[in-house]
Amino acid sequence: MITKLPSAFLEFLQENEIDPNIYTVKNMTRYVRINTQYYHEFEEFSPPTQQELETQIGTKLWKVDGMDGFYGMDWKNKINDCLAYKKGKIYGIDLSSGIAVKSLDIQPNDHILDLCCAPGAKLCMISDLLGINGSGTITGVDISRTRISTCKNIIKKYKISRTRLFVADGTIFNIFAPSFLDPIIKQVMARGGVVMNNNCNCENDNNNYNCENNNNNCNCENNNNNNDSNRNSSSIRKNREQREKLVKPFWAPKILRTDPQIKDFRYLYDKVIVDAECTHDGSISHILKYEKCGWDKFEKNFLNPERLNNLGDLQRNLLNNGWALLKPGGILIYSTCSLSRKQNEDVIEWFLLNHKDEAKLEIIPDIENFNLAPKIINSNQDLLSNVVRFDPIHSNTSGFFLARIRKFE
Repeated sequence: MITKLPSAFLEFLQENEIDPNIYTVKNMTRYVRINTQYYHEFEEFSPPTQQELETQIGTKLWKVDGMDGFYGMDWKNKINDCLAYKKGKIYGIDLSSGIAVKSLDIQPNDHILDLCCAPGAKLCMISDLLGINGSGTITGVDISRTRISTCKNIIKKYKISRTRLFVADGTIFNIFAPSFLDPIIKQVMARGGVVMNNNCNCENDNNNYNCENNNNNCNCENNNNNNDSNRNSSSIRKNREQREKLVKPFWAPKILRTDPQIKDFRYLYDKVIVDAECTHDGSISHILKYEKCGWDKFEKNFLNPERLNNLGDLQRNLLNNGWALLKPGGILIYSTCSLSRKQNEDVIEWFLLNHKDEAKLEIIPDIENFNLAPKIINSNQDLLSNVVRFDPIHSNTSGFFLARIRKFE
């Protein structure tokens, strides 16, 4: 597919033991997925059939076994002019990324954190799997305002619900899952109470929420014995103080815009995905783009020596912070579109050795249904036995690394 790789990139591949032949595969597959959110919104419409998509795109499609809603097609075919794509009925997402999202084992009431969410295809699939019948939410984070703007456009196009976006550094992002959908919190807010995001450990209706009605230690006022005017003025003042402390989302639906952002272990996330910043050497679409627009930009953006030296620390910090925001019993997915051991196995090995009392590397569910790239041989093979790799030669996907880690309860 790629005619000639620059010397600096070839040197990088050699140093990282990456087979340059992955860039010569000719019969690659492009993948799309049906946007089920569209049909939740417009129940009178039915999803496009395989035959309808084949007619619109002008090529043969095939269903992907084990991945609901996924279709494959020859790589050379584009979907930009496809009517179903223009109307938000399908979206492009690589199979490997889809497997990463599926590995989260999403349930209707899960609160999910996508710590490096751009460009947004993962958000689409997460929303599809979350469905519309539960109280679950999605929080997307990206450090780039430009990239998060792309996510916002995708959210609107694909009618993704209960999702908020933040422009933030994923290594220090510290906003917990939304609590405003919590029945008790919602009731308190509706009565004019104030729920602060500090450390009030009190009980309300036997559920140990961060509010109480007795004016002792809580930062929420709702005592019927108070003078109404005093209570109202105090509530207004505290509401103003609370709003000033909130981190404003880049984008959020109205129901999530006023979330009080409580920092309490009950509002840690059920699932976290850290699709970490990397060198993108496994992303064939990235490599093709830079082949067209110039390798100088690729070397500047991804192979800059200073960036490469700092990349491992960035990935470890992203992983650590995602872990800190995960509930006990929750699942974290770490992935990259790099095939470099330093950015993948070495990061996971470091993490597991430093969290051996609270972390378990799990088998990816149903992974036996997919073709995998060979594992990297290293000294800690047993510890890393459940990580998986995809590449164009063996998997007919872009290059991708995936690990699923569960936090002990």
